[in-house]
Amino acid sequence: MYNLLKRELEKRQEPIRVCIVGCGWFGSGLIRELFRTPGLEPRVIITKTIDKAVSLYNNLGIDKQDIVVVNNPSDLTLISHNKYIVSPNLDLIKYLGDIDVVYEATGDILAGAQSAMNSFEISKPFVTINFEMDSLIGLILSRIANEKGLMYSCSDGDQPGVLARMIHEITAWGFKPKISGSCKGFLDYYQTPKGVEPFVPSNQDIKKICSFADGSKQSCEMVSLGNAFGFFPLKRGMYGPKTISKQELIRTFFSVMDLDSKENSYVDFIMGLDGVDQGAGVFIIAHKEGPGVKEDLRYLKKGLGPYYLFFRDHHLCYLEAISSIAEAVLFKIPTFHSKGRFSDVIAIAKRDLEGGKRLDGIGGYDCYGLIEKVDITSKENLLPLGLAEYATLKQSIPKDTPITYDMVELDDNLVVRLRKEQDKLPISRE
Repeated sequence: MYNLLKRELEKRQEPIRVCIVGCGWFGSGLIRELFRTPGLEPRVIITKTIDKAVSLYNNLGIDKQDIVVVNNPSDLTLISHNKYIVSPNLDLIKYLGDIDVVYEATGDILAGAQSAMNSFEISKPFVTINFEMDSLIGLILSRIANEKGLMYSCSDGDQPGVLARMIHEITAWGFKPKISGSCKGFLDYYQTPKGVEPFVPSNQDIKKICSFADGSKQSCEMVSLGNAFGFFPLKRGMYGPKTISKQELIRTFFSVMDLDSKENSYVDFIMGLDGVDQGAGVFIIAHKEGPGVKEDLRYLKKGLGPYYLFFRDHHLCYLEAISSIAEAVLFKIPTFHSKGRFSDVIAIAKRDLEGGKRLDGIGGYDCYGLIEKVDITSKENLLPLGLAEYATLKQSIPKDTPITYDMVELDDNLVVRLRKEQDKLPISRE
């Protein structure tokens, strides 16, 4: 596929013009990669940090006179087609008829939703690395795009995108994924932004890092993957067993569950692969049987079967996102997107919370997130973690209590409305 992408990009007379939303660590890295790659060009940056985006363009060799800061969309008519544009205004997307694709990299749910809807308004494909958003409203955004004949896609580069690529590949070889997941070296549900502060690089968002540490981001990622491929969590929060090596990984999962008794496919994670996974590994335990399969795969050093481990030691974030952008434009192929309501991330009180409090959302002091099957979240009226930042408590809640819709008052905004529409769609059950 990469050879095909390279060939098609090199054949283009005009580069693919990309609008990037977000100029944080991921967005900035992606912009640098787009400049490096023939056939791709980051023409528009929409960000709150205008000076940072202008400086980034300067450092990449763009003359100052070729960079224009645009606040008002009406000013676009006065700007040359060949200028590089920086803007803080998400509504500008609706006036960018000459760009080819919108790539969203904010990690902010509302900004992501607004970017998606604006890109649909101008009939452009939309690609996102925002799994906080996708795990909450990815299905309804996919449906809206499909109804308009457009494309909504999650991006390669983070663990779900890497796993999606692996799933596409091994299913083409006749393997059935049974457990797909990521490797984690640290997990503390009660971790706070203050607690992770000593470990946060200067160019990273502290709440984002906290969401890694408390497991919320991992649950968002596994919900996105599961809703795209029809995979469920084995239990609330997943098992996350500890193992000592890749060689022991399959046996580790057999020790906590009977894989042979399970007809469906699942998402989970593993703890304890220090020194093996480089802190960023992903894995799939897959099943395959048939004439000669066991003997041949044993000869190929793949194990005794019929369960086989596929493992990747890394994900490279923005370095790999290039492929999702190119595929969206060249072939109109999404890397992956939600196809059903299989699981959700639910909000759990991280500490005792008093009534009247405005919740601080993902990666904050108030909530952590756990993956759960949608039939259970619907039955128990559980609040999705992604809505927590738009919620005010109507009552006090003890630590470790799952938060329900009845316990909160929600804002009226685009995200809340989209989620209400998604909740009307059929539940996907085992």
